[in-house]
Amino acid sequence: MAKQTVKVTNVEPAQAILDELIAKRESLAASRANDEATMAAVSYEAHTGNEKAAAKLETLRDRAIRRDLEVKNLESAIAEAQRRVAAAQEAEARAEERRVAGELAELATMLGEAGNKCDRALRQLIEGSSDLRKIVGAINQRGCNSPSAMQLQSLGSRAILGELVNTPFAKAFEHIAPRERQNFAAFTSAWANSIERSVSHKLKGSSENAA
Repeated sequence: MAKQTVKVTNVEPAQAILDELIAKRESLAASRANDEATMAAVSYEAHTGNEKAAAKLETLRDRAIRRDLEVKNLESAIAEAQRRVAAAQEAEARAEERRVAGELAELATMLGEAGNKCDRALRQLIEGSSDLRKIVGAINQRGCNSPSAMQLQSLGSRAILGELVNTPFAKAFEHIAPRERQNFAAFTSAWANSIERSVSHKLKGSSENAA
């Protein structure tokens, strides 16, 4: 499957802006709480003739007005930032859906190809094993008893079962220990070599007798 690249979206920067605006609002709220505590102490002095306290109280009032206006502006900005975060998240979700859909389409193609590959392999196994059965029978008809049909059955079944342990279907078949597993190429080559040696020996003996 082709490697998927990670697409950079606007969710993170949009969320960062929202977090920054919320942090500003919290800072203003903390400042207001602090000024309100100070105002409670200053108000008494300001209303009992303390001019410095009166001036400070006026400063606190002006700052509270400006702060309240800024808080209102921040609330509007936060609402817009939240909308943008939601829009970015929705766009990211749609992009993820498209990515997954593309992967599923690719996997569907691969699924069909894998199934065809399994069918081809099974047909080859059937054709090859049928050829082996016919060849072993022909060898036996010519007076050579090894390999026999029983040997083919025994070694061939162990070769098949030995490979099936590597498939998803292993539990449906008899388990075979590693030391008992066989290989078609290995045992048929051994048989062929044995027959060739026997034939060579017979031909050599025939030549010597003829001489």
